[in-house]
Amino acid sequence: MTAKKIPLLDVRNLTVEFKVQDGLVRAVNGLSFKVYDGDIIGIVGESGSGKSQSMLAIMGLLAGNGKISGSVKFMGQELVGISTAKLNKIRGDKMAMIFQDPMTSLNPYLKISSQMTEVLMLHKNMSYKDALAESIKMLDRVKIPDAKNRVHLYPHEFSGGMRQRVMIAMSLLTKPKLLIADEPTTALDVTVQAQILELLRDLRKEFGMTIIFITHDMGVVANLCDRVNVMYGGWLMETAAIQIIFKNPIHPYTQALLATIPSLDHDVDKLKTIPGEPPNLLQLPAGCPFQERCSQVSAACTQNIPLRRVENRHVVKCANSNGVAL
Repeated sequence: MTAKKIPLLDVRNLTVEFKVQDGLVRAVNGLSFKVYDGDIIGIVGESGSGKSQSMLAIMGLLAGNGKISGSVKFMGQELVGISTAKLNKIRGDKMAMIFQDPMTSLNPYLKISSQMTEVLMLHKNMSYKDALAESIKMLDRVKIPDAKNRVHLYPHEFSGGMRQRVMIAMSLLTKPKLLIADEPTTALDVTVQAQILELLRDLRKEFGMTIIFITHDMGVVANLCDRVNVMYGGWLMETAAIQIIFKNPIHPYTQALLATIPSLDHDVDKLKTIPGEPPNLLQLPAGCPFQERCSQVSAACTQNIPLRRVENRHVVKCANSNGVAL
C-alpha cells in the first residue's frame, strides 16, 4: 500500500479579517488548499480577490488591524498562533517571500551587501566575510553582471529588473523550502518578465524549491505553474492542474479570466473584458460573490455554495456545477 503523501503546506479554513472605520472587511473567506514538495502553484484573481492577504497571513505579516483564524501547517508545524520568535526562525530560513515592488522592499539607505549579508549572519550564523562571498555567488546565480562589484551598490543604482533579481537572490540565500512570489513581474517589461520566469523555473530545479506564484495574469500561470487556485472576493472559486483549468474551466469567473487572454490564432478588433466591478468586501452578497457579473447566474447563486469535487483535485465553488460537495 502506497504511503499517503504529506503536503509541505496545508491551509485549512483560513479566514482573514480587517477592522476598519466603516466596519469589518473579510479579505479571505475559509480558504483551504495543499501544496506539495516541488509544486509551483499559481494564485490568480483580480485586485482585491485575497491573493496577497492570504499569503501575508501565512507568513505572519498582516497589518496590525488584521485578524487570522483557521489552520496553516508548514512541514507539519502549526503557524497560526505561534510566537513571533518561533515564526522568525521559519521566515527567511524555511519560508521566504518576494514582494511586489522591489524598490520599496529594499532599504534605499543600505548597500545591497549589507542587506544580503544580514540574512545569512542572522539565520546561518555566518561571518560577514563568508556571508559576503555567498551573497556574491547568489547574485551571480541570478545573473547580475559584475556581481563582485555591484554587491556594494545601493538599490537605486539598479534597474527595476535587476532589483527584482536582487530580491530573488536575497530570498534564496538560505535555500528555503517554500518561496512565495507576490506578482514579482508586474512592473517589468515582457522581455525581463520572461527572463524572471525562466530564472524561477531553473532555480526550482536547482534547489528543489516549492513556489507559490501570485499573479493576475493567466498567461504567466500557463508558462510557469503546475496547478492554479482561482480566487475572487476572498473565496476560492476553482482549483485544478493547469492543463485541466485551460482545457475544462468550470467556474464562470475562470472562464471569464481565460477569455480575456488575446488569441494568436484570431484577429480581434477589441479585447474582451469582464464587465462590472469586484465586490465591496464590506458588503459581500449572500452566496457567490461573482453573481452580479456572471452571465450564468441563477437563483441558486444567492444561497450558500459548497466546494464541489468534479474530479481528482479539481474543485469548484459554483451552484451550477456538478460534482460531490466537500
